[in-house]
Amino acid sequence: MRYIDLNKLQPPEGWIDKANLLKAKMQNAQNSQERIKILKENPIWQELLIPLSELSNGKCWYSEAREIMSDRDVDHFRPKNEALNEDDSKRDGYWWLAYDHENFRLSSTYSNQKRRDKYRNKTKIGGKGSYFPLFVGSAIAINKGRLADEDIMLLDPTDPDDPNLITFDDTGKVLANTTNPKEMERVRVSIWLYNLNHLPLEEERARIYKRCQTLINRIDNIKNKADFGASDKTLLKSLKNELRELLSADQELSAVAIASCENAQLGYLARS
Repeated sequence: MRYIDLNKLQPPEGWIDKANLLKAKMQNAQNSQERIKILKENPIWQELLIPLSELSNGKCWYSEAREIMSDRDVDHFRPKNEALNEDDSKRDGYWWLAYDHENFRLSSTYSNQKRRDKYRNKTKIGGKGSYFPLFVGSAIAINKGRLADEDIMLLDPTDPDDPNLITFDDTGKVLANTTNPKEMERVRVSIWLYNLNHLPLEEERARIYKRCQTLINRIDNIKNKADFGASDKTLLKSLKNELRELLSADQELSAVAIASCENAQLGYLARS
């Protein structure tokens, strides 16, 4: 997961006006059936698929993957029809955010839709679906001005602090990058609901981690040469540039490369 700046989103011309009209329709609807009808007839969030994709170079905002996690789609971060807690209890959905572009996230099929990992014998189904769990005792927002009052469990890629709460090991598994119990709980729930330990995804992360480690070892070996010369300097620069390419936010699973560098005390490369 990498931070996504929603302020950079550029909706198509006229989209905001259409969305505002539909927001008013939703507010004026007499009941949930009328709202569902409006949503079915006006799925204009799909028109933002490409603009949202451009913010992450086509990567799912939750998993940072492309084809490994199947097609991408526009996810309503706070679900529009109903919201499920971790224990499957239901509450009203955030229908008043259905046409709010700040509630949209680019998601892969495996992260957004309920799926059982066919590569493992799992009984628990992952995939976000209509889940949006809150911590026990949390306020429940009934309008946009109260969203900050909610104590949400899912990590949000548009929150600059949240992507830093996860890291990766050399097997490709997602780990909590925090010792705070509440933050660790958020990581646990996000791994489950975003299907972040989907086996093919783990395997690709492990491959990238290994590639980074190979580059790091080569860099260390060259730097420690007793007869370090001009050709070594050129090679060292080339290897660092190759590593920086893997660290680029445009690259698939670049957060894995960051974890690999940080674990090798080369975190400065991720910031350079």
